[in-house]
Amino acid sequence: MSDSLLRFPALLWLKKEAAPCQSWHPLLFAVVAASAMTLMFNEAFFQALQQHIPGQFGLQLSLLALVFLLNLLLVLLFGQGRALKPVVLMLFFAGAAASYFQHSFGVVLDKDMLQNALETDSAEARGLLSLDLIWHLAQWMAFPVLLCVVARIQGQSWRQHLLHSAAAIAVVLLSVAALGAAQFSELAPFFRNYRDVKHLALPVSPVIAASSLAAKQLKAAVPQQFEVLARDASRPAAVAGQKPKLLVLVLGETARADHFKLNGYERDTTPLLDQLPVYSFASVSSCGTATAHSVPCMFSVQNRDNYDETVAKNSSNVLDILAATGVDAYWLDNNSGCKGVCDRLPSEFLFEQPDPRCTDGQCLDSVLLDALKQQLSVAQTNTALDRIIVLHQLGSHGPEYFRRSAAADKHFLPECTDKQIQLCAPEQIINAYDNSIVATDQLLASVIAELGQQTGYDSAMLYLSDHGESLGENGVYLHGLPYWMAPEAQTHIPMIWWMSADEADTERLDKDCLKQQQQQPLSQDYLFHTLLGFFNVSTSLYQSRLDFLAPCRRGDL
Repeated sequence: MSDSLLRFPALLWLKKEAAPCQSWHPLLFAVVAASAMTLMFNEAFFQALQQHIPGQFGLQLSLLALVFLLNLLLVLLFGQGRALKPVVLMLFFAGAAASYFQHSFGVVLDKDMLQNALETDSAEARGLLSLDLIWHLAQWMAFPVLLCVVARIQGQSWRQHLLHSAAAIAVVLLSVAALGAAQFSELAPFFRNYRDVKHLALPVSPVIAASSLAAKQLKAAVPQQFEVLARDASRPAAVAGQKPKLLVLVLGETARADHFKLNGYERDTTPLLDQLPVYSFASVSSCGTATAHSVPCMFSVQNRDNYDETVAKNSSNVLDILAATGVDAYWLDNNSGCKGVCDRLPSEFLFEQPDPRCTDGQCLDSVLLDALKQQLSVAQTNTALDRIIVLHQLGSHGPEYFRRSAAADKHFLPECTDKQIQLCAPEQIINAYDNSIVATDQLLASVIAELGQQTGYDSAMLYLSDHGESLGENGVYLHGLPYWMAPEAQTHIPMIWWMSADEADTERLDKDCLKQQQQQPLSQDYLFHTLLGFFNVSTSLYQSRLDFLAPCRRGDL
């Protein structure tokens, strides 16, 4: 080779003069990566700044600088040594995924949303996967992949690496502190007045949410002593000649109150219930905006304001208390599980069983009716016990609303049949969603008809949804927004009560009073105490003010 170069002086000169391929200092790579992810993924964040603080360019620039510094801090903290490029790719992926759901559905990936995603089943997860999502990720990941391929990181001794990393982290922390101190008078009221904006900062916001969720999961993984509540609970002995009680509690999914004709909706979404003597409570609020939060919360003695999931899952819920006092409790599930509520009860998960009404791990809710009939036929061999049977619906779970109703229940056409519902016309989304409400109407009417044949019981049915759903209003779809920023569509839920004539007499319930109660503001906080009151459980935990039936018992008037 050297001989060849001697024959060609020009090549020898090029060898001497050409600069070698420059490698990148790790800190330079971190700064470039943090700058890129801040610029690429924060369009929604910047738009929110323009909306809330128009013309305040200095504050806007400070907030964008703060997002950049926090993104850089994430890279510096977790991207140590050989982990630098993998960490950068993971942060870009988090930003790309979060930006897709922000722009497509108007949702934010906070701690509760991430928990709901982790606790969903594979069938529900597949409902969110689409070619559009894959294409979005491919587009936004092209730059970071290219960056990691092209850039060669300089090798450093461990002392150099430690010194440079510590210095860089210190500079970033001092910069954040200086920025906060210099503009505290503007930043503090901004974050106090516009708390939702912080969830739009990518990728730092979902990473912080994931870290918070991981800490919560680690805490929950530490074995805790289960606390048995209501040790003083008791029920009166059965009265000779009096029939036992039977309550079917239908736990709905993603149903919003304003799409029920019973509550004044202009469309006939409840044609069967309209013909039945039911009471529809029109002003009921949920405990949360996602199943993972609302379901354990509503069965807990805690209310929405003081709910703590760790406490709730390590202490008795109302079904445990009923079972301890001799009520026969059973859980039938056609959703993604009971979120810990039925862990100590006999239960069946119907979506795990083969059935022609099930595809890809999801079943039409009519399977619940068949399972209920089976349970009631078994119960006929022992009708001495009071019973509660919970039916956990798949209900109106999105985004594939069209899969929640059978062909016979599709009253409104055409439907949106695309899992990317944001691409459908608004009226097609509403058609598919309203058809799922019609399917719920069919289920509830069938449950009532079945209970009407149970002559051996004083029977009743209570239906309430876990949370509501956004259908594209103001660009927001699905559910799961933080409660304080969630629209009413996600927190305003339907609740329906039906009782047999014998049950009304036994409970001494005043029907005119119940009609008046339909307009009173209620919440899922009432479920715990209403169930205790219905089954005549005496305990110091019971609060009659949170039993929506209590004011209408004639003995209590």
